[in-house]
Amino acid sequence: MQEVKEERVFPAQVDKIPEMIEYISACAEKAELHPKQVIHLELAVDEVVANICNYAYQNPPGEVLIHIRSGNGRFQVDFIDEGVPFDPLTLDEPDIKSDLADRKVGGLGIFLVRRFIDEVHYKREETKNILTLVLHAPK
Repeated sequence: MQEVKEERVFPAQVDKIPEMIEYISACAEKAELHPKQVIHLELAVDEVVANICNYAYQNPPGEVLIHIRSGNGRFQVDFIDEGVPFDPLTLDEPDIKSDLADRKVGGLGIFLVRRFIDEVHYKREETKNILTLVLHAPK
């Protein structure tokens, strides 16, 4: 895996989501992630930034800082916003085996992120939400 260090601030707006995905995908390709991992990453990024754009800020638009680094077999993306505190990893996993009509609405997106990404972490530092996605190089 090639070393990559990038950082960019985006407006937390839904119409900027494709630009954020494209930016992260380009970095992933530069780091030489496997094409299947890039696709999984794109799906996860779409979910993460859509949640930030739609829910993080009470007075939109805010900003999202995307910090990317790779090396030593790891590709890491940090999403940093100053929105309301929210740890998506505390959500209960959806019951995907129950009848569709009986399922609770919501929660499927972060469930898929957890399935597609090797490591997902959240922390709150002062006024910042930091959600981290990590992909490991294939063995």
